[in-house]
Amino acid sequence: MLSQENPETIVLNSLTTQRITSESIHQYRDQEGILHFMINLPMKKFNLLQPLLENEFKKVKASILKREEQKGDEQNYYLWHVQGRRKQSLMILFACQKPLVAKKEAPIREPAKNKVVIIVDDMGYSLKAIKDICSINLPLTVSILPYTPLAKETARIAHQNSLEVMLHLPMESINSQDENNAIEGIIHSNMTEEEIKEVVAASLEQVPFITGVNNHMGSKITANEILMRIILSHLKERNLFFVDSRTTGKSVAFSLAQKMGVLSTSRHVFLDTYNDEDYIKGKLLELFRLAQKNGKAVGICHPSEETLKVLKENFHLVAEYDLEPVFASKIVK
Repeated sequence: MLSQENPETIVLNSLTTQRITSESIHQYRDQEGILHFMINLPMKKFNLLQPLLENEFKKVKASILKREEQKGDEQNYYLWHVQGRRKQSLMILFACQKPLVAKKEAPIREPAKNKVVIIVDDMGYSLKAIKDICSINLPLTVSILPYTPLAKETARIAHQNSLEVMLHLPMESINSQDENNAIEGIIHSNMTEEEIKEVVAASLEQVPFITGVNNHMGSKITANEILMRIILSHLKERNLFFVDSRTTGKSVAFSLAQKMGVLSTSRHVFLDTYNDEDYIKGKLLELFRLAQKNGKAVGICHPSEETLKVLKENFHLVAEYDLEPVFASKIVK
């Protein structure tokens, strides 16, 4: 039985006091043993709950070590890092719905024939990044690294804002000395078939709401037909699509996925190989021209401040190229 001084008990009791239903509360414990709460509630309820929790934490000498706040048009997000007197750690994400305001209806525009996809990789580290992506208000696909500290929170926010969620599955690169080859959840070329299946299954469990998978790094794995067949077979069993990030020109991943009947596509343009706004804008327009010419194109980028700024300021240019921005799942075949 949990002590009444335990921050977890305080949170649950306070939520009950405010009549917040269990359907609005999600919790999980990460690999470091830290408990995460994700709570959906109206803004009005949060304004009542906040002073109540602060007061109850103070009584038992629990501290809110850090607060992060991201405000959006329809929802505000508040992330608290809490530590109890006995050093118990707790993370609470409040997703607060604002009162509905009637919006002017945008003029109906005939969908464009040609499609463009932008996937934002390496998600799961920052609430600001997912807030900025949501504020663009266009269909972007977010790909989340497993075992990142905010993987589940990022996925839930994306899902609540009607964005598509993918798993960014780490795979070994050719440079075996690269420190990135030691990240958690990575698939190594020396693994057995059973080990690969276990790693893929465990990574899939780390990120909710996913519809597909793309590779993080992987120049050594995606060029190996035997290893990719194991991975793709598992994704096919889960009815997940696959996007080949094409981190090597020797990749067989997309062609193999097509042969195996796995819904799939591949990356055409990396938008931010260099973290420079002019460069990124140039690659974005290159992506648009490619989609216009070939009927569809996939761009991959990362959630740096420069990249998100360029997307926010220039993604609307799809209209000038007569393109329809869509999720990755809409162009896989």
